[in-house]
Amino acid sequence: MVGTLVRIQRIEIVDDMDGEPIDPDDFNRVEFEVKLPGRRPVRYRLDLRSANVAKFEVGIAEYVQMAARVPATDGPAKVSTRAEVRQRNRAIRLWAQEKGYEVSTRGRLSAELIDAFDAARRKTLPCQTVRHPTVHHRIGRRD
Repeated sequence: MVGTLVRIQRIEIVDDMDGEPIDPDDFNRVEFEVKLPGRRPVRYRLDLRSANVAKFEVGIAEYVQMAARVPATDGPAKVSTRAEVRQRNRAIRLWAQEKGYEVSTRGRLSAELIDAFDAARRKTLPCQTVRHPTVHHRIGRRD
């Protein structure tokens, strides 16, 4: 008679704030993104119990109240064609040279230079600032 080997694995989800196990009925995933000047956006994810979701909301509330809402992108991000990227890079290089920046004619542009170009364009383009009284951040239950 050949014996059958049975392997049972138990997966335990732990709260990222306090290290305590999370009951499956109290599991919440919080996702958010941070984009600091001169840096690329970074997405974060926390697995939390409901009590710690409330603590997270209290901790971030001051910033959320002052922030302007940015529409979520549900679909895939727009992919620029090579021609569009080259054209934008030429415009950035031309602008940078006019403003006295040292910039090479080829190669990658620094994030700081791109941010400066974008900031200068925002100042020169007519725009309307809209503040939204309600700001939503993605906090939800994982099924």
